Amino acid sequence: MAEMSELIEEATSGKARPVTLIEGDEYLARTSARELADAIVAEKDRALNLVVVDAAAGAREIASHLVTVAMFAAPKAVLVEGADAFAEEVDAARELSRVRDLWQGKRQRDAVRRLLRLVRPAGWGAAEVAFGSKAGASAAKWRKDLGASPEEGDKSWLQELSAWALAQNIMAPPDDLDVLVRAVERGLPPKTHLILVAESLPPKHALVRLAQEKGAHVRRRAERRGRTIDTLDISPLVADELGPLKKRLARDAELELKVRLGDDLRLIASELRKLALYVGDRAQIVREDVEAVVAPVREEEFFALAEAVGEGDAAKALQLFGDELRRKANASAVALPFLGGVASAVRKALADSARYADAGSRELGYNEFQAKLFPALESELSAKKQKVPHPFVAWLGYKRARRRPRPFWRRALIRCAEVDFELKNGADPRLSMERLLLEVCAQAPRPP
Repeated sequence: MAEMSELIEEATSGKARPVTLIEGDEYLARTSARELADAIVAEKDRALNLVVVDAAAGAREIASHLVTVAMFAAPKAVLVEGADAFAEEVDAARELSRVRDLWQGKRQRDAVRRLLRLVRPAGWGAAEVAFGSKAGASAAKWRKDLGASPEEGDKSWLQELSAWALAQNIMAPPDDLDVLVRAVERGLPPKTHLILVAESLPPKHALVRLAQEKGAHVRRRAERRGRTIDTLDISPLVADELGPLKKRLARDAELELKVRLGDDLRLIASELRKLALYVGDRAQIVREDVEAVVAPVREEEFFALAEAVGEGDAAKALQLFGDELRRKANASAVALPFLGGVASAVRKALADSARYADAGSRELGYNEFQAKLFPALESELSAKKQKVPHPFVAWLGYKRARRRPRPFWRRALIRCAEVDFELKNGADPRLSMERLLLEVCAQAPRPP
């Protein structure tokens, strides 16, 4: 797999590859693609020889850009963003978020095409996407037909988008990926290059195969100087976002931002812009600003969720759910992933409850657990080629599983399945999840 530095060096020397697929963190992949495109096409030629298009334009239009010979005898690049749209299955909530970004970025045509492409399998057109209007589909129908729904705050721009699409008579582009693939396989015009940007495509996808055969396939992730989150290097991103605004990020504020957001660079960039607005005329963003504005969303939140479920801490579980809602402002995008975290915690508690059923009524201390029960757990998981937890983590699971009888965990798992069915059939995501958390975290008498 190629490295970006190698590709940019090749492009600078006039030897860029015909096709490049850049996968990974959206912000980093998009930034890398722009750097590569700038290395291929000289600044004086970019107005005519650099084409940036969203994948929602359709494979046929992209192929048309590729086979059109550049007006001047200079390198030409066609940069296609959001190539995930060419996957057979897409994340509806993520696609809706991208449509929102495109519309707010004044890229109306790309936004309309991407949304119409998303809703086409449901048999919808431009009229149905006018959420909140009489002709528009309800939130329940969005959830049932597409798996995600807009929020109240999306009504105005979705209605504007619908009206614009109807006035312009825009239709969803056909599913014609083969047209693009064949155009590249036949050979592109001299000095013409295709750059594709995607968060993730299936390993056997036609575009992945095309990049591997005809050019380069790159994965871009945030760089770290070590294993912990504090070693994540976000200085280039901070410079890009805050430099033009003449603002600085204090060291402790940067650490707090990374602790809360992890390595999602697109999200970090978005939160930096919010922080810049929040501090107003002040030149420096401090830790207190981050604590006031940025909700914690890192993977550790799901460990905290498992702890809250195991401990029966409903207040903590609801707080974690509230933090996720505050970050995404879209209950549909939060509910199913959060439900997965709850179900995982319940499933583990049920397994531990069965595993330690004959361990006796007296709760063992850590050292005794490590000596008497952990060796059997280690052998069991090793035989199944599963990850063996740290003894202390396993002891905590043992303690939590004992706090409720096994029938409670069985019923909790059934309720998770029921809520999953409800969410996929139009139930209110916030109400359903809050009710489930109260049920799953309900205190129950300990087994005798």
